[in-house]
Amino acid sequence: MKWHNSIIALLYLFCTHLHAHKPETKINKADNFKASGQPTPATAVGSKPRFAPPKLPDGAYYAQYFPGPGSPADHGLVLSQSKKDSDELADKYDGQWSVEVPDSSAIEGDYALVMKSPAKHYAISAKLDRPFVFDQPDKQFVLQYDVKFQHGMECGGAYLKLLTDSPSLNLTEFTDRTAYTIMFGPDKCGPEHKLHFILRHRCPATGNVEEKHARKPQVDLSAYFNDKRTHLYTLVVSSDNSFQVYIDQVLVNNGSLLEDLQPPVNPPPDADDSTDQKPADWDDREKIPDPKAVRPADWDESQSEFIDDAQASVPAGWLLDEPPTVPDTTAKKPADWDDDIDGAWQPAHIENPKRAGCGPWTRPKVRNPLYRGQWTPPLVDNPAYRGAWRPRRIANADGFVDKQPWKFSPIGAIGFELWSVTEGVAFDNLLIVDRKPLADSFADQTWSIKRQAERQQDSALQAVFDAVRDATNDRPWIWAALLVGVVLPLVLLIAYCQRRSRSERSPQSRGRGREQSERPE
Repeated sequence: MKWHNSIIALLYLFCTHLHAHKPETKINKADNFKASGQPTPATAVGSKPRFAPPKLPDGAYYAQYFPGPGSPADHGLVLSQSKKDSDELADKYDGQWSVEVPDSSAIEGDYALVMKSPAKHYAISAKLDRPFVFDQPDKQFVLQYDVKFQHGMECGGAYLKLLTDSPSLNLTEFTDRTAYTIMFGPDKCGPEHKLHFILRHRCPATGNVEEKHARKPQVDLSAYFNDKRTHLYTLVVSSDNSFQVYIDQVLVNNGSLLEDLQPPVNPPPDADDSTDQKPADWDDREKIPDPKAVRPADWDESQSEFIDDAQASVPAGWLLDEPPTVPDTTAKKPADWDDDIDGAWQPAHIENPKRAGCGPWTRPKVRNPLYRGQWTPPLVDNPAYRGAWRPRRIANADGFVDKQPWKFSPIGAIGFELWSVTEGVAFDNLLIVDRKPLADSFADQTWSIKRQAERQQDSALQAVFDAVRDATNDRPWIWAALLVGVVLPLVLLIAYCQRRSRSERSPQSRGRGREQSERPE
């Protein structure tokens, strides 16, 4: 087992070395970030490190890392007071929130916002320090927060809504009908795992608002819901109409607001003319029955597909006169049965125990060799075929061109409006900034330290798997290197050791050894 442990150790060192040397996004000095750029070290408390407050980035529109205990209101959060439509006295959102250190926290004193009630609706929100207005070139919208499903997730959401700023925005009345600009975050129910990025786009021509959905990330999302670890979710939308989605600082989805949303931001410039009708003489049949074909003279349509098997006969011992059911000889007349009222009592009938070989016998059916079915002429090319008819295209009356969908409605608040079957979902380190390097540096002080602490709580083998996964996210070629440099030699070594072990245990080899040792010189 020594060589086995050594190989695991080498794997871990190899992958952690690669991850440690992963290229990081450098922060421009012009970003004017308050932090020194180095992660804040955590102070050890027993076997756990102690939470160290991060430094907040300059100009953050919203930053919340829950520095200590207190009610949600103590941290600037507003609970929805909305009532159910069917009962004005009942709260629509009855899920309980708590600011606490999660039970599974790997860091001492690291508080988070936790959903405490199973199978409940939740709604909580907070005003931004100032509205985020999508009005400047070379600007980014960056939303980042971390989520931990402490008990996994059976069914529920953990996404954020960025609420549209308006004078009428009242957070105590926050509901599913409250207007939002962007929705982003994980969601799961049953086997389906999602990572939403939805924006509400306002048509510049009509003023109508329509939801636009980014395509589903082409990665397996299941582990993020089931591994009971903290994961970092980041959305970046830039003024050049590009967007990127990251999980744990690894890119999992990206695209263009103009090309990669459904339905598209800009409708097609032309559309079918609804008043156009297919001409009466338009023949869109590509094939037609051959008008020259004639049914063969020997084609008999009267024959059945199946006929009685003339070769079959009644099996030997078959009792033709036995009925299918017989009276139940074990049945007894009920004590309270009155023949005058209930009629003459008769025992119930049961299936004849001889039924497998008695009663009426019928011949089995077999396929009729003379059956040919109904005759139809073969199909030939239609000489009058004009192709599939389509209505003519005309200019789209509802068409428009929005070259800057990035200019969304301004954002005034951030909120969770969720349903969750599973309790214990923990949210932390919520951040909105206008440059991704600021979010990366904030993550270095928060999520990165949390991830390292959680790994130290896990087994060595799990740490190896995590290191391999992280190292290969950006370097798929590492799998080939591991296969050639580690797995293949390991398989050959095991095969060699097993072969040698069998050889040493072979009776023939032991016998030959004794003969050689006993042979006189």
